[in-house]
Amino acid sequence: MKKIFYKTVLLIFSILTAVYALCSCGSDLDGTWRSCEDEDTRIKFSGENVRITYDEFSIEGTYEIDDNENIIFHLTDKNGSKYKITAKISTDSKYKILTLTNPKGDKEVFKK
Repeated sequence: MKKIFYKTVLLIFSILTAVYALCSCGSDLDGTWRSCEDEDTRIKFSGENVRITYDEFSIEGTYEIDDNENIIFHLTDKNGSKYKITAKISTDSKYKILTLTNPKGDKEVFKK
């Protein structure tokens, strides 16, 4: 009986920790991130919304982070074309540096 109770409490704690981590990620990502390689490339997170800009080009939509630490962008351009972009996401401990790695292994680093 104690083992079942312990496992249940551990499961609930794990779920709450995961939910908290995902919720805090969104608020920690909020703001504008500038590419370290090209100052004209920016990503702006606001809640679950995202806007990616490069010079005059702009695309926006929403994003989500899956269980494998991938960020999935669901974007629509001004002509109504839809895009889905997936990348591995990582940040430093203070959420000042954001690294996105595409499926080919190419990395882009952004600073807040």
